[in-house]
Amino acid sequence: MLRDMHADILRVGLAVAGVSPQSPERHAEFREKYQLPFILLSDVEKFVIKMYEVNGPLGLGVRRATYLIDQARLIRGAVLADFRISQHEDFIRKATLLSGTARSLS
Repeated sequence: MLRDMHADILRVGLAVAGVSPQSPERHAEFREKYQLPFILLSDVEKFVIKMYEVNGPLGLGVRRATYLIDQARLIRGAVLADFRISQHEDFIRKATLLSGTARSLS
């Protein structure tokens, strides 16, 4: 779970932000219930969701996607896996390893 990898993510200078169409109040409840240490952004109008083309079929729901975005706002990597959460975790693990290696080389 990304929550459990949060210390490693921060250690290499990365950050996590979740985006979904739920209200800020629902996000606060969800964050508290699962003790999430990262930001959850409310996109009720699905502006960002549509921009990243992760709107669900027929506009219902949201597809599960993870992006690695650099300081210049360029997408450096992505994974789209609606049901395989482990693919997102593997993607983040690799990103932290690569970022950690790059930091140690500089």
